[in-house]
Amino acid sequence: MKFSAKALKIAAIGVSAVTMMIATQEASAHATFLNTVNSGTAIGATSFSRLGLNHACNGAASGISYPIIAQSVAIPTINPIISRADVASGVLGNYSVLPAATVADYLFTTEASTVAVTTLANRFGLVQSKDVFNSQIEQRSPLSTTTSHGKTTNDVVGWVSTKGNLQINLNGEVPFRFANVFFKKTSCLRNVTVQIPVVDICKTSAKPGTFVAGTLAKASGGVEIWVDPALTTPSWLPQTSIEAGAGTTNFTINRDPIANPYPASCAGAPIAANGVLTGTFTSGADALFDIKIQPSADDINKLQFPGWGTPVAGNTFE
Repeated sequence: MKFSAKALKIAAIGVSAVTMMIATQEASAHATFLNTVNSGTAIGATSFSRLGLNHACNGAASGISYPIIAQSVAIPTINPIISRADVASGVLGNYSVLPAATVADYLFTTEASTVAVTTLANRFGLVQSKDVFNSQIEQRSPLSTTTSHGKTTNDVVGWVSTKGNLQINLNGEVPFRFANVFFKKTSCLRNVTVQIPVVDICKTSAKPGTFVAGTLAKASGGVEIWVDPALTTPSWLPQTSIEAGAGTTNFTINRDPIANPYPASCAGAPIAANGVLTGTFTSGADALFDIKIQPSADDINKLQFPGWGTPVAGNTFE
């Protein structure tokens, strides 16, 4: 069968475009949370979000890509690092660590701010889906909580997904739920960012290695780590093995000024009345501020699971 020069040219352009698309996807994308949630939803309500898997392992540097076959996610629950940044003239300033702060200072189960959320454990949970992984399990701590239905269950502190096959030229999503919270009624808290460490695994035999200078490849191959490199990490995870830092796997909780209104003492916060925004703003003197919750080294250690790394002593799988 003969092909015309025009047909061959069109085919070549098509192949080139597809190749470029795949290379660009693998080089520039990463793990991300695909949507935010709002504070102030009714007590007991749940929001749903998704964790995006946006590229395979090592394609841009070595020319060889591997499908993602497993993933581990850890929620900051063990002495998480809490920082604050003030908003001035609509511009967010630098974050400063608050050594004595706890989650309970900012998150509550009711608008009246009478019952504090003391931990992010059990606030997150998997939604069953086999779009990418055939096996998923919530990682749980030895601590337990009695639910409103009277069931005592170990606290969810992350999850592990295995038996997957995310093709190198496709994106994937892992759905999960979040048990909604309120911000403190008398505070000027604008939003909360939870930095969640994630590891995408393309070979369970691979261990974190080091970057190859000027590339996205790592010496070990087959593992991509998404953690803020400014954080302290456990000994098995050298900072040089981290794929990307702050902002890649941020889960954001925005303040809903209607359901979770700002106090008048705040500076420049939107005002709501009768369930709608009025277009006016508070004229108080207290600055709006954002809070960031980051994982400790002990939290990051929970990324290990049976078959990849060494699980943290005491963690259970249910």
